Amino acid sequence: MSTSRLRRWPLKAVAIMSLTAAVAACGGSTDTAEPAAGESAADKKVFIGFANFAEPESPVLKALDTGMRKEAEKRSWDLVVLNNDRDGPTAVSNAETMVAQGVTHAVEFQGDGKVAPQLMDTFNAANIPVIAIDIAHPGAHFFGINNVEAGRLSGLAGGNHAKENWDCKPDLVTLLENEASGDVALLRTEGILKGLKEACPDLPDDVIQRRNSPTTPDGAQGVARDILVSKPDAKNILALGGNDNMVIGTINAAEQLGRAGNVFGYGLGADLMLFGVDTPGLGGSTAFWYEGYAKEIFKLLDKIVAGEAPAVVDSPTDPKAHFNPACQFPNDQVKSIPSLDQRIEELYAGDAGSASAAEKYCPEGVETYGLKG
Repeated sequence: MSTSRLRRWPLKAVAIMSLTAAVAACGGSTDTAEPAAGESAADKKVFIGFANFAEPESPVLKALDTGMRKEAEKRSWDLVVLNNDRDGPTAVSNAETMVAQGVTHAVEFQGDGKVAPQLMDTFNAANIPVIAIDIAHPGAHFFGINNVEAGRLSGLAGGNHAKENWDCKPDLVTLLENEASGDVALLRTEGILKGLKEACPDLPDDVIQRRNSPTTPDGAQGVARDILVSKPDAKNILALGGNDNMVIGTINAAEQLGRAGNVFGYGLGADLMLFGVDTPGLGGSTAFWYEGYAKEIFKLLDKIVAGEAPAVVDSPTDPKAHFNPACQFPNDQVKSIPSLDQRIEELYAGDAGSASAAEKYCPEGVETYGLKG
């Protein structure tokens, strides 16, 4: 195994599980910071082990990697970064490497739920507290997105469009989900339906076409095309789904059929339009602010290191879990905020303060989750 000294960027949750991962991680180099001024030998050493989801070649994974390194450097904490390579056995090996190297705290980002108990057995045997990103691990602090509430924001935005433009009478609502993603997909769909019915409570269930779909635009396009072909008379079409790619795939299918002008799409994640990818036809998306994950993770680590750790909440369905704030983000507002690189620079500058990415960049007047005030 090999660790890297300068990795970059985090997961694309359900939407961007198509990152190209390279070398697996195992043996290791660390980012070792100099002791803080005035630190005595008696002071407790903090050594963070961070296993990223894959090689940080996507903007999302790179943003997470960069943020983790910058936050550790601010605190003069040691940090080792490993690559889970989207592979459960590799994640297990990396956990063993972290323990062997003497990390004091672990941040785990891997998607194989079957190996999560084995990982936790390894860390628990060494008395190492763990923060698990996006995927629940038994006994680890869960950190990620509240999928029900995030889905609700997208469903509400789509429902409000239907209410304002079609008197809550769309001819068709396409709702794509990826069943292989398990609870994540089900929770997001639950939230989307909740928000949709919040805006349009009398919307007939038979208008909604809920289908299993791949997470990629091309895969979703085929599923959506079948739906659209089966509904040739549908004029006012609302496209929703478990990530931006699925909604974009639906818009592409409508365009292929000469019906793109009939579709309003609202995504989930905003990991395309806010990460420099052109998304024509997409009305907006619920922003997860992946680039701000590290900032919020280190706020939790600060408490744990200080001996003020909150009770462990390891379930992504528990309202007391540690959720990253999210908000609706209209596509026409994208140019109103800094570029991704600028946002990362601002979020992790030495004098950046404690404001989350959502606090800094969510537009005025939109629906939010997890923001105070």
